[in-house]
Amino acid sequence: MSVLGETGVERQTRVRAALLIVRWWSRPTAEEVEGWSELWLAARATANALELDVGAVEELTEALAQSDAGALLDEYERLMNGPGRPLCAPYESLWRVDLPVQERGMLMNSAADAVQTVYRTLGLKLRPEPHELPDHLLVEWEALAYALDSDATEVSRILVRDHLGRWMTPFCQAVSEAATEPFYTRLATVTPVWTASLAG
Repeated sequence: MSVLGETGVERQTRVRAALLIVRWWSRPTAEEVEGWSELWLAARATANALELDVGAVEELTEALAQSDAGALLDEYERLMNGPGRPLCAPYESLWRVDLPVQERGMLMNSAADAVQTVYRTLGLKLRPEPHELPDHLLVEWEALAYALDSDATEVSRILVRDHLGRWMTPFCQAVSEAATEPFYTRLATVTPVWTASLAG
């Protein structure tokens, strides 16, 4: 689907896709997971509108049914936060292999600086509390949703082409390899496909 000449309905579909990714990668507290039950109809409609495999959404739904919120939260913490070095820390800086060698694997490198510049273009600032780094997965996806909703076409292209599109695949591959909960295995399959669909 081309961004050029897209209708308001098409734009809102793309916004909804970004917001669904935000919700599914959010910390899965019991309250958050309970709220996901209200998302599946919109998720199916979004996949269909983006001409993506609706069956992948069904598989995600089924995978969620195989876990309880406690198991999902334990898995999320293990993958994203540790203990020790996180297996799949959700920061762009850590997954970009196209950066200069001396920056690879370091937090707050030039990728984080670049995405902060994009946020300033949108007039966005990071919330001071709780403090999160600018290249966190959720921050970037929320910024993309905002850019799409604001019809900031070029900025949304930059966010996908120069940021999310460069690290979602390796990040999700690592999640897929490390995850033991089927929900995260399936989400790691869905996310790169949906990212590509928003490239415009």
